[in-house]
Amino acid sequence: MTKKNNPLDEKSSEQLTNILKDLFGDSDPFPMLKNEYKPLPLKKKGDIEYEVRWHTTDLEKDGHKVIHVAQNRFGESVMIYRLMYGDGMDDVNIHLRVKVISKDGVRVPDSNVHVHVENKHMDIADIKIEGERVNRGYGSIMMKGLMKIVHEMQIKVITGWISSVDWDHIDRSEHFYRKHGFDCQLDHENKKGTILWVNNELVNGDVN
Repeated sequence: MTKKNNPLDEKSSEQLTNILKDLFGDSDPFPMLKNEYKPLPLKKKGDIEYEVRWHTTDLEKDGHKVIHVAQNRFGESVMIYRLMYGDGMDDVNIHLRVKVISKDGVRVPDSNVHVHVENKHMDIADIKIEGERVNRGYGSIMMKGLMKIVHEMQIKVITGWISSVDWDHIDRSEHFYRKHGFDCQLDHENKKGTILWVNNELVNGDVN
């Protein structure tokens, strides 16, 4: 006998996320949010384009910004959106989310990216695209969205750290950053490193 899906189960992860958002805002307060849950059903079965439009409208209604949408090789639509808090710090502490939509539903929770900007210098504080989400093109799509912000804000330099907790996949991390034009300086003995991206158009313009 086929077991019927419990509608409460289908909504459980969405309710959990909403409860945590009500308590703590739009941040990612607990490591449990790194876990994978059952995808949320699409508003219209099998219609990814409608789902993208629906989420775009819903996010913009709350003042947030969808900055990039692209499809990966698995046929998933990946939305990169920027949370806007209206607290005067939106151009200093930038919080991006990565929403993945497939015909099977919307993956939850959304992956997170945090960067800090000061004096045309952007520092990547954290990129949380982990587990089963690795090697599906989400990071590259996210980086394209991030670069739109970089050019919009005329960022001259991007920096970041690679810590020892990332060393079990350091080859993959190094490949990712170099692919997107970053220089990587790695200290394998102490398991730490730095990344650097320079906006040559702006930097050379300053020199000339």
